[in-house]
Amino acid sequence: MASAANVRYDAHSGRGFPGETGDVSRHTRKRMLFDPDKFLTHYSDAFNARDPEKLRSFFALDDPRFSVFEDYSEELFNGETYGVMLEGAFDATGEMSFELLRCDCFGDFAIIHAIQKIVDEDEEDKGVFVEAQIRATMWVVLSGERACVVAAHFSCPPSTADAACSQVMCTG
Repeated sequence: MASAANVRYDAHSGRGFPGETGDVSRHTRKRMLFDPDKFLTHYSDAFNARDPEKLRSFFALDDPRFSVFEDYSEELFNGETYGVMLEGAFDATGEMSFELLRCDCFGDFAIIHAIQKIVDEDEEDKGVFVEAQIRATMWVVLSGERACVVAAHFSCPPSTADAACSQVMCTG
């Protein structure tokens, strides 16, 4: 039996399912209004617009607990360092999108599981030059003025790890 504190978002139907208690609080309604597809689309749009300042708004970079782990770089980044890394979006050439796999809400947090795709096409429109697929798990806080990521883990899916790491991310 689900409780009102746990709301699951079904990526296939696009609906959140409130608990079976019948009493839906203001905070539960706010969580139910969280649309992970929309969140990921806005994040991709900021990346594709090469807007580092807007990208920063998706992350709680000032929170001392903030962290992002990228297994292909083998680094755990704090907010200050990750904020600097987001500057790299200005020089990026690929287009980002996400495939939402699942989103679960727990109290004031949502956990998003998605595949992040970055496609870089040849300048002469001869097709895809490089395509990276990255598993993304993001812990999103829902209790503030806006939803923002407080922790994330990015990794290469097993089937694409060698290709993506050798072409795009890993240089070692």
